[in-house]
Amino acid sequence: HTRHAAADAAAQYTCPMHPEVVSDKPGSCPKCGMFLVPVAAKDEHGGDGHSHDHDHTRHAAADAAAQYTCPMHPEVVSDKPGSCPKCGMFLVPVAAKDEHGGDGHSHDHDHTRHAAADAAAQYTCPMHPEVVSDKPGSCPKCGMTLVPVAAKDKHGGHGQGAGAQQHDTGNKADDKGGHAGHGNGAAVAGIESHFMSMVDLTRDMPASTDGLKMEWIDVPFGPFFPGLPGGLRLDLTLDGDAVARSSAESAIGPRDLIPDEGAASADGFADHLGALSPLSPVAYRLLACLALEQAAGQSVAADVARARVAAVERERIGSHLGWLAGFGAQSGFGWLETRATALQLKLHDATIGDIAALTPKISGLLSRIERTPLLKARLRGVGRLTGDDALPGPVARAAGIARDARSDDPVYDDLGFAVLTATDGDALARLTQRCDEISQSLALIARAGAIAIPQPQGIGVASGTADAVVETPRGAARLRLTLDKGRVAAAEIGTPTAAHVALIATVSDGQELGDALTGIGSLDVSPWEATV
Repeated sequence: HTRHAAADAAAQYTCPMHPEVVSDKPGSCPKCGMFLVPVAAKDEHGGDGHSHDHDHTRHAAADAAAQYTCPMHPEVVSDKPGSCPKCGMFLVPVAAKDEHGGDGHSHDHDHTRHAAADAAAQYTCPMHPEVVSDKPGSCPKCGMTLVPVAAKDKHGGHGQGAGAQQHDTGNKADDKGGHAGHGNGAAVAGIESHFMSMVDLTRDMPASTDGLKMEWIDVPFGPFFPGLPGGLRLDLTLDGDAVARSSAESAIGPRDLIPDEGAASADGFADHLGALSPLSPVAYRLLACLALEQAAGQSVAADVARARVAAVERERIGSHLGWLAGFGAQSGFGWLETRATALQLKLHDATIGDIAALTPKISGLLSRIERTPLLKARLRGVGRLTGDDALPGPVARAAGIARDARSDDPVYDDLGFAVLTATDGDALARLTQRCDEISQSLALIARAGAIAIPQPQGIGVASGTADAVVETPRGAARLRLTLDKGRVAAAEIGTPTAAHVALIATVSDGQELGDALTGIGSLDVSPWEATV
């Protein structure tokens, strides 16, 4: 008893993951929080008929034969400390089997006892201690290799071998003069009782594209969010910091093209259609005028047509500057947000002379954008789109598709218009495309020589149908219209934003959140157009 008390007093504990952590009492590892486990004590016991020289010789041999293994890969065994070649964990000592003799314990008795212990050997899973098997194998829950369960030492009689490590005096029913068993149930070094593995914790979670399982969360963006147009409600499902899936819709709500009798007249219809699209009202007013005139069989003078086109191009410049300001707000380029917003406000009602005065300032902003390498690095490769029939407006042209309704308009042809395109199809290409179109629009306005907001002509009691198209700042918009005795009897419209919304998943799903938001913003979605 005195010998065992001394052994207990000298007991030490270590961490299975950090063997350099040693404590003289049980507890948790200060580095990883795992429970400390007993350090296998070296046997330094003597007995009647066993000299100290004999004991030291035997223990020296045992020390020389000490082996180390990996807590996660028990098949890895080494004769010296080190790291596991499979997972990098520190190797821990292999618990030596007790092979001590003493008075009253014959060699035959020892061999019989060890044979029985070997026959009763059990194996368990390091991650699922409730899994116990009487033979080696793999865990049916997670597939890990089963490891041996530390055998319980049960010593009886007086003068028992040195393998006894502690006394279980708490269980009076088993304490009958000998040493009762230590603990109840299977115990695995370093594994907390009732521990639930990550396999169990993530069993029902969705898997990422890389196979990892994490809890997905739904995060709403908008209808007011920097870099995204007001009125766009964007719902992203995040897998960590990546977008697993996305959806978007307009928060504006549906509206009728012909809400009442007042909007059925020519003037009323043009006003109403322009008001339905506040991000590009001039382009939609022109669309209404062209459809009404076509249905009534009317034409307009060349100078009026050019002045209308100049008004639409002024709006295009303002729209692209607004997009640049939003991108500056989203990406942290404060100078871009400030300068683009100031120019956009000055351009709103600018005359031909005002635009001529603003042209050097606008060109200076475009030059600074071109000279900003960090801005290019932020956009390159983000939200890449390839050639597709569904791509609209600047998004299509940035992907190398020469799709522009202006190319079929004789008024634009007279002004020397030619379709501009880029090639890469990413957010950087869309930035470059809009900058190039700003410069192009400035030149078209200068050639037009005048600016006039589109106004419908008197159509009397004409009847007919029309199918008109206008290239708005975001792409082509089409209007089918039926006139009945001078009033709009039916109307149907298609806008580019419907195509933009369909592209949101393409540029965001599977992307890191920041890149996803940048890609979505680069599409320049208009929630107002989506509802008309």
